[in-house]
Amino acid sequence: MPFGRYTVFGDDGSAIGSEEFRCAPGPMGWRYFSEIETTDPMPHHETMDVAVDAAWRVARVRVRNPDHEVLLEPGSDVLTGWLDRRPIEIPYGPDLHLDVFSPATNAISVQRLTGTAEIDVVYLAPYTLAPTRVRQRYERIGDERVETPVGAFDAVRWRFTALESGWTADVWVAGDLVVRYERLFELAWLDPGASGPRPL
Repeated sequence: MPFGRYTVFGDDGSAIGSEEFRCAPGPMGWRYFSEIETTDPMPHHETMDVAVDAAWRVARVRVRNPDHEVLLEPGSDVLTGWLDRRPIEIPYGPDLHLDVFSPATNAISVQRLTGTAEIDVVYLAPYTLAPTRVRQRYERIGDERVETPVGAFDAVRWRFTALESGWTADVWVAGDLVVRYERLFELAWLDPGASGPRPL
């Protein structure tokens, strides 16, 4: 079971928190759990638990902080669950993706892609966890050796773009983990366990 820690950065490039995670493949797919400490938009603690099936489609997501909590599971054509104890339904389908402010959902999305693609995404806003429908683009740049604070990895480099805002950043994925995410997350520590990517 890989476990480690990301440093989280704000818009001005300063560190605003950390995300400690563990993840593992299982008989039904893959699961990622993290504990997040951040000062944005205010100092708070957050937990996130995401499980996917064998096709890397979201099977369940739960995110909780002091003021908000969401739990979502897919049905045939909706995500059902609750937000702040109120039932919600979000139109959904097998081609949709899910995004939370965490490297985990980027890693999940690229596992489903064979190359450059534009995708429809249900995005859970930071802190409020309010869901919106957005479009994103992943451009597969290619295989690349990338340096990180914990060592070098052979990874696949992707260029992520939020199409509504135009915000873009490059993301390097080794196995099932984001090992570098420019300007937002830095892998500060990693124990790859038996199944995670190992620094070269």
